Amino acid sequence: MAMKQNKFSLKTIGLLLTLFTGLIIAAIILQSWWAIIQDRKLTIDSEYQHGLVAVRLLEEHATQTLHDAERNLDTVVNAILSEGKQKPITDTVIRQVLTKAQPFNRVLKALQFVNPEGKAWVSSIDYPAYQTDADDRTYIPYLLQHRDDKKVLLGRAFQRFYDGELVVPIARNVYSEDGHYLGIISTDVSVSYFSNVYQRVAQDSKAIVALFTNAGVIIVRFPSIPNQVGQDLSHSIIIQRLNKSTEEGMFEDQNFLNDQEAKPNLYTYRKFKNYPVISVFARDTDTILSPWQERSQNRVFFSSIIIFFLVLLSLFLWRQFLRLHRSEQSLLASEAHLRSSESKFADLFENSPLPLALLRFEDQSILAINGYLLRQWGYSVEQAMSKSLDDLNIWTNPADAAQHSKLLQEQGVVKQFEVSLCGNQGQSHICQISSKRFVSNAEQLIIFSPLDISHLRNVESQLRTLNTQLEEKVSERTHSLATANRELEQALISMKVMQNEMFRSEKMAALGYLVAGISHELNTPIGNSLMVASTIHDYTQTLAEEINNGQLRKTRLLQIVEDSKKGADILLRNLQRAAQLIFSFKQVAVDQSSDQYRGFDLKSNIEEVLITLEPIYKRTNYQLTLDIEEGIQMESYPGALAQILTNSINNAVSHGFENRESGQMHLYARALNEKDIEIVFKDDGAGIPPEHITRVFDPFFTTKLGQGGSGLGLHIVYNLVTEVFGGSVSIESEVNHGTRFRFILPKKAPAKSK
Repeated sequence: MAMKQNKFSLKTIGLLLTLFTGLIIAAIILQSWWAIIQDRKLTIDSEYQHGLVAVRLLEEHATQTLHDAERNLDTVVNAILSEGKQKPITDTVIRQVLTKAQPFNRVLKALQFVNPEGKAWVSSIDYPAYQTDADDRTYIPYLLQHRDDKKVLLGRAFQRFYDGELVVPIARNVYSEDGHYLGIISTDVSVSYFSNVYQRVAQDSKAIVALFTNAGVIIVRFPSIPNQVGQDLSHSIIIQRLNKSTEEGMFEDQNFLNDQEAKPNLYTYRKFKNYPVISVFARDTDTILSPWQERSQNRVFFSSIIIFFLVLLSLFLWRQFLRLHRSEQSLLASEAHLRSSESKFADLFENSPLPLALLRFEDQSILAINGYLLRQWGYSVEQAMSKSLDDLNIWTNPADAAQHSKLLQEQGVVKQFEVSLCGNQGQSHICQISSKRFVSNAEQLIIFSPLDISHLRNVESQLRTLNTQLEEKVSERTHSLATANRELEQALISMKVMQNEMFRSEKMAALGYLVAGISHELNTPIGNSLMVASTIHDYTQTLAEEINNGQLRKTRLLQIVEDSKKGADILLRNLQRAAQLIFSFKQVAVDQSSDQYRGFDLKSNIEEVLITLEPIYKRTNYQLTLDIEEGIQMESYPGALAQILTNSINNAVSHGFENRESGQMHLYARALNEKDIEIVFKDDGAGIPPEHITRVFDPFFTTKLGQGGSGLGLHIVYNLVTEVFGGSVSIESEVNHGTRFRFILPKKAPAKSK
C-alpha cells in the first residue's frame, strides 16, 4: 500500500513538473510572440509616419504649382472681362487678349482657348500643332457638354506634339459678367517640374513616388516608367477604394503601380484638399520589415535558449525527484538512508539554479531558503530564517502581497506573477513570482520562487527608447533635407539668370567684332571702286571736250573706250566682292543676333560664315582649309552654328597660335547617318595641357585672366551644342601637337517652345 502511494506521488510530481515547465515555456513563447507583433506594429507605424511626411511635402509642392496655374488663368480671364467692359466680348477680342499674353514661366506653358463652337486657338504656338494634341485633351468635350461646371478641371497627362514635352492640362469654363458662356481656357503644366521633386524623393528614400488623379490617371511616377505616364487606372480596385477612403492612410498591395515584378509594397497616400489628385509614397515591404525580421530572429533565438535551459532544469529537477524517490524508499529501510536522503534534498534545494524558499502557508514565515535567493535579496541565513516575507519588507507594493496570498488561497498556485521586490539595501528588482501551495506532514507549505527579470525589462526599455530616438532623427533629417533643397533651387535659378546675361553679352561682343572685321574688309573693294569710278569720270569729260573741239581722233576714241572697259571690269569685280561681303555679313549677323529656327544648306551656310571671319586670319600666315560634304540640308539654328564656328576659330587664333608665326586649321563636315552630322575642327597649335583638358568647357575658365579673356568662349560652344542642338561635343589635345574638336549635331534640332 505504501509502494502504491509512493508511485502515485512520483507520478503526480512528474505531471506537476511537466505542467510547470510547459506553462513557463508557453509563457515565454507568448511573451516573445507578443513582443514580435508589437515590434512589427511599431515598424509599420514608423514607416507610415515617414510616408506621411513625404506625401504631405509632395502635396504642398504640387498644390502650389496648380494654384499658380489657376491664378494665371484667372488673370487672363479678368483681362478678357476687363476688355468686355469697353466693347462686346467676341472671339476676336479673346484672341487679342491671348495673343498679348506670354507663357508664364518654364513650368506653365502656352494658353489655349476653345470657343462654344469648339474652335480653338492658342497664344504662342501654331494652331495645327495644338489641333494635333486635341485627341489628348479629353477635357474639351466634357466642359463643352457641362457648361455649368465652374470648377477647375485637371486633364490627362500626355506628350505634347510640337515639342515632345509631357504636360498636364488645367482648364475651366469662362463666363462674361452677365453670365454669358464664352468658352474654355486652359494652360499646360510641365510634368518635368513635378518629376524633379518626385525623382529626388524617390531616390533619397529608395521608394516608388507617384501622382495621379482621383479618376486614376497617372501624372508622374518614379522610378520612371514611360508607358505609365497618362495611363488610366480607373478600373483598378485600389483606385475605387481610395475614392471611398479617408484623406490619408496606408495600404499594402503587390501589383499596384508595379511594372513587371509583382512584389508587396506598403503604400502611403494622401488626397489633395483643393484638387482631385492623390500622391502616393511606397516602399518594398520586405525592405521595411528586414530590421524587424532580424530582431524577431534574435528574440526567437533568445527565447529558444531560455526554453532549452528550462527544459534542462526540468530534467534536472525530475532527475532530482527520482533520486528523492529512491531516498524515500531507502528511508523505509533504514534511518541512515533517511538522513542521507534529507541531505541530498537539502543539496538539491541549496544548489538549485532558481531562487527558492520554503514558506509556512499560515504566516508565510521562511522555513528554508537557498543561497541563490539569499544573494538576490542580500540577507544572511540568520537574518532570513523564521522571518515572514512581511517582516523582511520585500514587497514594494503591499497590494502585490495581498494579491499573491489571494491567488494561493483560491487557486493554490501562482504563475509568473510580475511584481517589484526590495532587497536588504532597499534596491528594487522586477521579479516573476511562481509559487505552489502543498501539504507535507499535515502542514500546508509554499514553495516560493521569485525570478529576477530586471535586466530583461531594462533591455526592452532601451529598445523602445532607441526606436523613439530613431524616429525623431528621421523626422529632423527629412526637414533639413527639404530646407536644403529649397535653398539649392534658389541658388540654381540665380546662377542660370547670371549665366544667361553673360552669354548674351559674349554673343553681342562677338557680333561687334564681326562688324569691325567686315568694315575693315570692305575698305579695299569700295576704295578701289571709288578710284576706278573717278578715272572713268575723267575719261568721260576728256572725251566730251575733244568731241566739242573737233579734235577727236579714232585712235584716241578707241584708247578711251578700252581704258573705260578695263576700269568697268575692275569696278564690277570690286563691287561684286563688296556685295558678297555685305550679303554674307547680313545673313550671318541676322542669324547670330537672333535665335531663328530655319532650314539651310550646311555647306553654303558655313562658307557664308567663314567669309565674315576672313579678317581674323587673312593677313596672317594662318591657313584654314575646308572639306564639307555637299547636299546636307538642316533644320536648325544657323546663328548658333555661326557662334560655334566663330568661338572655335577665335580660340585657335588667340590660344593655339599664340606666339606662333604660322598655323594650319582644318574644318570638315559630313553626314554620319540619316539623322546626325559630324563637324570636326582641328589645328596644329600649342595644344591644351592635361591638367586643363577637363576644365576647358567650364564657365569662366581661362588661361588669360586679366588679359581680355572671359573664359566663356568654349563654355558657350558646349551649351549651344548640348542644349540648343541637343548634340554632343568631344575634345582631343596634345601639347605642341594641336587640338581637335568633334561636334555631333542632329540635322533637325529640337525647336524651342515659346
